[in-house]
Amino acid sequence: MIKGLPLLGSFLEWRRDHLSLFLRAYEQYGPVFGVRLGPKRGVVLIGPQYHEFYFREVDRGLSVPELYHFVLPMFGDVMMAATDTDRRRRHVALLQSAFQGGRLAHYTDVMAAEISGWLTTLGNAGEFELWNTVEPLVMRIAASTLMGPEIRARIDEFRPLLVDLAKGMEFILPPNLPLPRFARRDRAREKLTEMLRPVLAERRRHPDRHTDFLQILTDDPGLRAEGEDVQVGMALCTLFTGYITTAAQACWTLALLLTNPDYLESVVRELDAGQQDSRLSWAFKETLRLRPVMGFYARTNSIDLDVDGFRLPRGWMTMLCPGVSHRLPDIFRDPERYDPERFAPHRAEDKRHQYALIGFSGGFYRCPGQAFGTNEVRVLLRSLLSQYDLAPLEREPEPDVELGVTRPRSPCLIRYQRRSAG
Repeated sequence: MIKGLPLLGSFLEWRRDHLSLFLRAYEQYGPVFGVRLGPKRGVVLIGPQYHEFYFREVDRGLSVPELYHFVLPMFGDVMMAATDTDRRRRHVALLQSAFQGGRLAHYTDVMAAEISGWLTTLGNAGEFELWNTVEPLVMRIAASTLMGPEIRARIDEFRPLLVDLAKGMEFILPPNLPLPRFARRDRAREKLTEMLRPVLAERRRHPDRHTDFLQILTDDPGLRAEGEDVQVGMALCTLFTGYITTAAQACWTLALLLTNPDYLESVVRELDAGQQDSRLSWAFKETLRLRPVMGFYARTNSIDLDVDGFRLPRGWMTMLCPGVSHRLPDIFRDPERYDPERFAPHRAEDKRHQYALIGFSGGFYRCPGQAFGTNEVRVLLRSLLSQYDLAPLEREPEPDVELGVTRPRSPCLIRYQRRSAG
């Protein structure tokens, strides 16, 4: 066990900087160690072989919904919080359907249009704040692609309410405490529900007008049988998860490129040559390795489990920490160094184990929007870097976890100048 305070354990340090806490524990105790986070106790597993065990045991020895109590006030008993396994898997499968078939190509066209509209506002030169610019842009893209024109038209009303939802997330404390941020979260959920109900009613009256994911939710017989509250919860959950993780990963990808200008120059050269954006793709993967926006994954042990002779007690959490596992030198050479070409075909360090890179989780509950988010970041950065020169950053931004994901701390100002036609 990591040594901590009476009653609180490592809760305060974990809330401030879980990555440093778990890195230090790994160096001291090895790949299996325990942690106390207030009333909860957990076992942290580090390394691809343990990732394989973790994803195999989900919905078997490892139970999903108990640790998602914090989303119940946000979205209700849907998706990962759904207590019935078949119902939970049905919800996740429905979300997966949003990113299959020809939909991704259509989404790419919508992404490009939204990004083009943003670029026209930049002018010839200036500066923008990284998170405060990228986050609303990605929110608009998520609304346009997944929720349709009704939600996109009111995105300026939706966005602050979704931010209040995010700030009301709480993994450890009971979600019904009389805290101001919980009160704001509950008011935001009520207002968002009021905004969505008439849209869903209109979609039911005219089912042939739209083909987006909101229409899939409206038409699905299983969700109709569960009631409108479930449809609202699924819509909000999809919009929320469809933007906040992508926004954070896009910001980190650009920030790390700007703190490594030599590699950025090679990315721009490749884009100018009209070749495939391989180096940009490798940069995205390297950012996913060094700055995964999901700081940890956790499940509840539904039974006593045994791993390499260690007992994982029933009722405890079993946790993974991508930020530590992605820094193992036997998988990733010189792991603290920013080196996107480690993902080039001749090296392919992430192929050394099926679960070497877990920035999108794994198994059945692997992020359904992986291809969507990856493509969105590439389209955004490809468009920006093709039109503008960006000034390097002197240092990498500090991480901020206030919104439930790890994002670059503001302010982080990006200076830009339009590239000459030649």
